[in-house]
Amino acid sequence: AGGCSSQGACVRVLTRCTPRSVDACVTSSHHSRPLRRSGENTKVLRLQRRTFSISFSPRANATSAMADSKRKRDYETGAAAISDFTRSLDADARAMGGAVGRGGGGIQGLSGPAPPTFAATSGDNGGAAGGSKQQPTYLPCKTFQGARGGYYFRLGTQGPGYYLDRVGRHKAAAAAAVAGFGAGGSMMPPANRAKPASQKNAAELLADAEEEAGGERALDGTNLDVKALRKLVLSFERRYAANQAARMKHADDPDKFIDSEVDLDEDVKKLQALAGYPDLYPEFVRLNAVPSILGLLSHDNPDIAADAVELLHELTDADAVESHEEGGAALVASIVEHGGYELIAQCLTRFGAEATLEDAAAVHNIIGIVENIVEIRPEAAGEFCDKPGLLRWLLKRVAPRRETDNNKLYAAEVLAILVQSSEENRQRLGDAEGVDALLRAVAPYKGRDPADDGEEEVLQNLFDVLCTAVMAPGNKEKFVGAEGLELMLLMMKSKKQCRTSALKCVDYALTRCPAACERFVDILGLKTVFAVFMGKGFDKLRRQQGLEAAQEEEERAVSVISSLFLGLSRGTPRHDRLCAKFVEDEFLKCDRLAELWVKYTGRVHGVDIRLARQQAEMADEIDLSEDDVYIERLGGGLYTLELLGIMFASVFATGHDGIRHRLLLQMELQAEDGGEDAG
Repeated sequence: AGGCSSQGACVRVLTRCTPRSVDACVTSSHHSRPLRRSGENTKVLRLQRRTFSISFSPRANATSAMADSKRKRDYETGAAAISDFTRSLDADARAMGGAVGRGGGGIQGLSGPAPPTFAATSGDNGGAAGGSKQQPTYLPCKTFQGARGGYYFRLGTQGPGYYLDRVGRHKAAAAAAVAGFGAGGSMMPPANRAKPASQKNAAELLADAEEEAGGERALDGTNLDVKALRKLVLSFERRYAANQAARMKHADDPDKFIDSEVDLDEDVKKLQALAGYPDLYPEFVRLNAVPSILGLLSHDNPDIAADAVELLHELTDADAVESHEEGGAALVASIVEHGGYELIAQCLTRFGAEATLEDAAAVHNIIGIVENIVEIRPEAAGEFCDKPGLLRWLLKRVAPRRETDNNKLYAAEVLAILVQSSEENRQRLGDAEGVDALLRAVAPYKGRDPADDGEEEVLQNLFDVLCTAVMAPGNKEKFVGAEGLELMLLMMKSKKQCRTSALKCVDYALTRCPAACERFVDILGLKTVFAVFMGKGFDKLRRQQGLEAAQEEEERAVSVISSLFLGLSRGTPRHDRLCAKFVEDEFLKCDRLAELWVKYTGRVHGVDIRLARQQAEMADEIDLSEDDVYIERLGGGLYTLELLGIMFASVFATGHDGIRHRLLLQMELQAEDGGEDAG
C-alpha cells in the first residue's frame, strides 16, 4: 500500500460495506476463506471490489511484485483489508465533496502534528485532513532526526527523508470506524450527545416532559385518550395560571402578558377536540377542568371568553353527546354545580351588542349552549330562568326593531323551547311583561307577509311562544288586557300568511277563559270565526299553503266556537248572539255542522279499520294498549268530533224549533246518502 506512486501502478478500488458488526471478516481474490481477527467476535464485512484498472511501466513491475507479496502477507493479518476499507472511505469522502478529507488522511487529527521546521518539496497532494493546510507527504532529511508523529524515516524513491505514514493513519481510521460500528451500528460519525439534564434549560426540560407525556400528538387532540386528555388539561391549567399571574404582575402593561394569552387561547382551542370523545367527559370533570373553563367566561380578554363559549357549545352539542349520554349528563351536572347558568347569562349581556362578527358568533354559541343543556337536562329549562335575565334578553332580542338574522331566529327558537318546557317559565314570561313584548313582535305582520323563510320561521316561533304563554291563567288576562284578541282578529281579517297562526292563538286564549270569550264577542269576532267555520277562503289557502293549513283552520274554528259555547253563560245577550248565528241564512250553519259531523265520523271510522287491520296482520309485533288506541283516534279526528258533539248539543239545547228540525233533517239526509255512522 505504501509503494504505489505516480510512476507505479494506478489502482482504483471501490468498496461497499454493511455496518452491522464490530469486527470484519474479509474475502478477497487471493483467499476464498474468511479471515478473522484473533481474539474477537466478528461478522462478515463484504468488500465488493468493482474494477481494477492497472497499467504497468517497466519500473513498476518490480514494485508491483513487491506490493503483491506484501498484500498477501497483509491479508493474513487483515491489514490489507483495513487499508482497502480506508481507501473506500477516502473515495466516498471525495465523492461527497471532501466531507472526510483528501489524500491519505481518513479521520482528522489521528496522525499527530507535522514537524514545523520541514517543508514539502515534492510528492502527491495527500495531506492530512481537517486543517486549512495539507500535510506534506515527504520531508527531505539526510539523517534520522528522531521520531516524527505520522511520519517514518526511509530511503525512498524521492530520496532519504520522512515519508507520510499512510498505512498507520489508515489503520487508525479503520479502527475508529470499526469501533463506531460496535457502538452505534452506523458508518456515520456519532451524533452529538444530549446535554445532561442538569445542563438543560427550562424550555428543553418542558419539551422532554411533553415528549414523555405523548408529544405534540397529544396536544393536537388526535387519537385522544385518558393520558392525552390529562396532558391537555395539565397544559391548559398551567397556561391559565401563568396568564393570571402575568396579568396581576403587569396589569398596566399588556405587552408583557399578551404572549401568555396567546398560549392560553391556543390551549382552549385544542380542548375542542374533546367533543369527539364524550366517553372522556367524566374524566374531564374529575380533573376539575370545568370550573376553569367557566372562569374564562368572565376573562378580561373577550377573545378568550368567546373561545371558552365556543368550547362549551362544542362539548354540549347534541351530536357530540349522542353516543354517550352519561358523559353529557356528567358535564352538565358539573356546569350546574359551579354556577354555570349565571355565567352563561352574563355572557349574553357582555356580547349582546353584537358590535362585531365575533360578538355575534359568541351570542349564537351562547344561545346554543342553553339549547344543548336543556336537551341533555330537561329541568334546566326552569333552572336557567330562575332569574329573569335570560328571558328578558331573549324577549329583547326578538323585538321587531332588530333585523332578522340567524341570532334572532335562534333566540326565538330557544325562547319557545324554554316556555314550552316549563310551566314556571310561562308565568315568569308574564311577570317579565313578555306577553306585551310578543304582541309587539308579531304586530308588523298583520299587514305584510314574511320576506323570506327565515323571517317566516321567526314568526312561527313567536306565535308558538305566545300560544304557550296564554295557557297560563294569569297570562290570559294579560293577553286580553293588552288587546291581544283585537290584534289577532285584525290578522285573521287581513288574510295574510299569519291568519292561521292568529286563529290558533285565539283558540288557546279562549280555552276555559270566560273573560276572553266575552271580549271576543264584544269585538265582533263571531263574524270572522264563522266565516272560517263555513270554509270561506279554503280553496285559496289550499293553493298557497297546502291542504294541511286548510284542515288546521277548520279544526281551529270548531274549537273556538265550542269554547264560546262553554265560556258564555246561557241566557246572556252574548250567548244569544252566538246561537243566532245558526239561524242566519236559512239555517246554513246547521247544515255545515251536520256535514262536519259526518265527515269526522267517517275519519274516525277509517282510523278504527286501519288499527284493526294492523293488529290482525302484526299481532306478534304490535301490541297497542287502550291509551295508544285512544291517542291514535284523537289524532285521526276524534278530538274534533268531540268538539262538534259539544256544538251539536249546545245548539240543540236552545229549544229553537227551526234549529232542531234542521239538524234532524240533515242527519237523516246524510244517513240516506251512506252516512250510517252519523248516528
